[in-house]
Amino acid sequence: MMPLKVLAFAAISDRIGMVVLHGEKLKDWQTTEKVAKSSVDAAAYAQEIINSYRPHVVVTERLGIDNRKGAATQKLIAAMEMVAEHNSVIHVATEHHHSFPSKYEEAAALVAIYPALQPWLPKKRRIFDHQPRSMVLFEALSLANCVAHGGAGPLAAAM
Repeated sequence: MMPLKVLAFAAISDRIGMVVLHGEKLKDWQTTEKVAKSSVDAAAYAQEIINSYRPHVVVTERLGIDNRKGAATQKLIAAMEMVAEHNSVIHVATEHHHSFPSKYEEAAALVAIYPALQPWLPKKRRIFDHQPRSMVLFEALSLANCVAHGGAGPLAAAM
């Protein structure tokens, strides 16, 4: 059986991140600020990435009423979600479950599974610092990991 190729997009404040999992392996990752300036740019970026990687599944964050994302970030996510829905892929919009006390501890746990991201592991910020630039990678990886290793539930719900 061919391994599942999962592409996940995440957006936080002024950045978009994406990761590609092919089976158990982390194949690629990137962050960008350039396309996070508008939802049109985010949609074009999502289409380019989908065309390039040809994933089986595209994962985005489900935007609910309890979401802590700002309006601009929600528009970016909605644009990427719309592109995923208009392609021949399974689109999974999933909630970002926070099963760790902090996103920094979650990032460290993900690095234990995917050691290639060790150089991008963010250090815990002080309260007055901006969010680390690489945190969006770990948010995307968390979403992808949830679908790729979370059993058939998220995939079955999306079909």
